[in-house]
Amino acid sequence: MNQQIADLLARYTRAIGAQGHASDELIEGYNTLRLADAALDKQALNSKHPDHPMQVVIVGPTQAGKSTLCNLLLDSQAAGISALAGYTVHAQGFAANIDNQQLSVLEELMLPLKRIPLEQLSNDSLNQYVLEPIQPGQQAMVDQAVVWDSPDFDSIEASGYRGSVLQAVAMADILVLMVSKDKYADKTVWDMLQLIGQLGKPLFVCINKLDQKDHQTVIESFKQRHIEQFGSEAPDIVALPFVRATDKHVADDTISIDTSTRNDFVATLTKTQHKITRSDQNQHINAFIKNQWPLWMAPIEREQDALQNWNNAVTQAMSDAKERYASRYLNNPNKYETFNKAIAELLTLLEIPGLAATLSKTRNVVTWPARKLFGLGRSITQGETQVANQELDVLDLILEQTMTSLQGHILVEQQEADTKNPFWPDLQKALNANKNSIRSEYTSRATQLQTEFEPRIEEAAQQLYGQLQNQPALLNTLRAARVSTDAAAVVLAVKSGGLAAADLVIAPAMLSVTTLLTESVLGQYMERSKKQLQQEQQMLIDEQLIERELGEKLIKLSESLNSDQSLLSGYGPLPDFSLNNSLS
Repeated sequence: MNQQIADLLARYTRAIGAQGHASDELIEGYNTLRLADAALDKQALNSKHPDHPMQVVIVGPTQAGKSTLCNLLLDSQAAGISALAGYTVHAQGFAANIDNQQLSVLEELMLPLKRIPLEQLSNDSLNQYVLEPIQPGQQAMVDQAVVWDSPDFDSIEASGYRGSVLQAVAMADILVLMVSKDKYADKTVWDMLQLIGQLGKPLFVCINKLDQKDHQTVIESFKQRHIEQFGSEAPDIVALPFVRATDKHVADDTISIDTSTRNDFVATLTKTQHKITRSDQNQHINAFIKNQWPLWMAPIEREQDALQNWNNAVTQAMSDAKERYASRYLNNPNKYETFNKAIAELLTLLEIPGLAATLSKTRNVVTWPARKLFGLGRSITQGETQVANQELDVLDLILEQTMTSLQGHILVEQQEADTKNPFWPDLQKALNANKNSIRSEYTSRATQLQTEFEPRIEEAAQQLYGQLQNQPALLNTLRAARVSTDAAAVVLAVKSGGLAAADLVIAPAMLSVTTLLTESVLGQYMERSKKQLQQEQQMLIDEQLIERELGEKLIKLSESLNSDQSLLSGYGPLPDFSLNNSLS
């Protein structure tokens, strides 16, 4: 559990630092993780140093009188007092009759805060705290103990130093919730009570600034709300009177107590002290972690869900792209040209000895791949018209449809997603930034794969020719048909300015050859050869172009997002955050 909490805390720390303006959810998760981490450290300290000094921690909202109560407990002026709200922004511990050596064991619990002398505290640096030995006065209520004055938890600025409050809470053996008549009913007070109550630490409440006539009413109101909100009796309550200061340099929350109130306070403190059981904190820490676990995991699970959503969307898009390639090209007789190229190559192999010179121009028109089927007409007219490439046109259309579909998916998810999740907006930016390079590399790879497949087309022609050699009568018939139609093929090529492979099927030479082959004993072999080419071409495009060149790059777009802002990345695979296993 210690390692898992430490890992989560490290992820939150990095993400908040990278985002600059982190969400309230992340900050709250970060602070409660610090509380859990410090509580586990306190548990370890209890085990390793069971006799370390008692820790009394005072928490409360602004202007409640926390610093004044700290001084009252110690009969000292160690804690600075001011009438300004938020005056105390650092945790400050004052050790009564304890030397520095005994205090050193507490430093690890306050990490990453840095311990510095009181006079060096700076409001510009919140990553600090004070822990100093003092000599308590004769009227001190504690001895051999550390009393902690903590920052408020309800001001606008409190989010910046809330972590130090929670770390001090984790260190506490006794918690004192200090509230005033004006703020005891504030939501922030009850939120803090709910949070610290999960740790099961001995606790009592001081309600300050009470006029005598309000004592009973305010105390009864507090008790009733505690029952309504938590279903349990309220902790012990000590009422402290309000005394307005006569000196303008002294805060209005000065506490002045008579002997009876003092005795009540000491009795409550002593009673609470007797409840300290350092060896029995495990169940409370486990309960706290169990209650906070869903909140810590929520942003991580949203990232995981978004990432899986994107992976699924890309996987489906790749499946659709493969289906489009098969239906729009491989299985479309008006588009599919690969087998026609094999037949065109077969025409060259059917050339009759002695007629090579006469038919060389025809070969320049129809032979694949050496001449790329540009045709005799273009060489005569010196034109620059390029023959259409049906396969590349289909693949380019597939790319555009795929990218449009995925962009639409991102927009829909972005509208429906929790605003706390930056995944979809960031992914949209990444796709826009990379779409040109993805398109360029895809097109280049498609052309390259087409070239790489050319030898297989020639091989198919050679195999057909080999089968024809075993059928001499059919071979001679095909040669005769080719001779009688070559002139017409040349005329067609000149007029058209070049023959596309898909157009070869209407050229006289092609029509004669394919008709004879289809109707011959080699018809079934020819059909098998065509299907084999289709299957091999489908596999090549599916694996090398659609999956590897397009799909993998689209999947990796999520990795190009700012990984420092992500709770998923930066620390290798996400640990198995199994709560039941961790707490067992």
